[in-house]
Amino acid sequence: MTSKCFSSPVCRSCLQLGPHPFRLWPLLLLLLTAAPAAFADELSEKFQFHGFMTQAYAQSSFTDGGPTPNEVIVGIPESGTTDYRFLALQFRYEISEKDLLVVQLSSRSLGDSPINKIEDDIELDWAFYQRRLTDNTSVKIGRVQIPLGIFNEIRDVGTILPFYRPPYIFYREGSFTSETVDGALLHHSFFGETDWPLDVDVFYGEYELVEQAVFVPDDPPAIAEAKDARGIQLWLNTPYSGLRIGLGGQKRDVFGGQEGIFRPIGEATEFEDWYVSAELPARRFILRAEHRALTGQLNSPLLGFSSKAVDRVTWYQFGYYFTEKIHAFAQWEQSEVTQTSDFFTRPAVQDVRTDTGVSINYRFSSNVVLKGEYHWVEEEALGFIPTPFPDGSFLLDPVLTPFRNGNYSILSLAVSF
Repeated sequence: MTSKCFSSPVCRSCLQLGPHPFRLWPLLLLLLTAAPAAFADELSEKFQFHGFMTQAYAQSSFTDGGPTPNEVIVGIPESGTTDYRFLALQFRYEISEKDLLVVQLSSRSLGDSPINKIEDDIELDWAFYQRRLTDNTSVKIGRVQIPLGIFNEIRDVGTILPFYRPPYIFYREGSFTSETVDGALLHHSFFGETDWPLDVDVFYGEYELVEQAVFVPDDPPAIAEAKDARGIQLWLNTPYSGLRIGLGGQKRDVFGGQEGIFRPIGEATEFEDWYVSAELPARRFILRAEHRALTGQLNSPLLGFSSKAVDRVTWYQFGYYFTEKIHAFAQWEQSEVTQTSDFFTRPAVQDVRTDTGVSINYRFSSNVVLKGEYHWVEEEALGFIPTPFPDGSFLLDPVLTPFRNGNYSILSLAVSF
């Protein structure tokens, strides 16, 4: 019997396995035509693409002594700048119900900040694999976000932040902290069926950070390495109007960076910090507050002695929602550093930065937000006067100069998708 394979649109006999060389070609044809559509449907379900951008105009004015060292890092010139932006693209692929891949790329500019000199045009923010072990437990491996306070994991999402950036003295711009860690993070939720669920995150790994030497503030920051970094973050959620309370801390050994100034060549500086956070959302307002104590033992070859510095950081924020679209925020933040040493006549207590800011947000939608903000900044400068003794030795007596005052403003438009 003559085969009808070439004349019939679909020959049933060709779908049968056997020696006939053409019996499988209709099936292969069906697979080839259906595969792209099936793959596209599956990809659209498993693949997500997100992005966010904030573009700003920023300007500063300082009346006493010019911009402070912190303002140099922030990078807002007195002439004003539009070179103040952040852009990020995030890719998420759901391998299975329990497995997820996330990659986030970013690009930013900080006006006149020396940080621009050490950052690439495109940076790898996140790149991690997440595995859900149980309903309450998951693990991330790769470059993962450090669980630190209220804003660290969303510190660049302008449509969520009340100001252009989270409180500077707590979250910094690369110095003494980092957004991510190269390592692993373990998450577990306790008491999920109660009114008091507790979320716990533990991480371990290493990361890079920047150091700006106060002695040469015009130099570009040096890149240091934080190794053996480990930390924990706890969030206790309560049934009282959404109130949640956080407690966390981390330790790390910092190498490189400003060697010869902050530490001897090849040696590490031990840092540890502990922080407490609280957030109370309500229908018409929100309250936030955080406190952080950062401790470091510095062995300065430049000055020839060791000292211990404790940076106590506190900030408060109050937000009021006039309408769905108009939100107003007020924020106060302060950083006070206490340095002690056998070479000091007394502890040196310096008000490193006080920033009082107000912000008005106009929310065109949840994905488009226009923000205008104004900040008043004060800072003390610390110096030392040698105090000689009859035996020829001397100690250093701390001296604080009056506040250096200034202000800066930022007008920004944030978009997300």
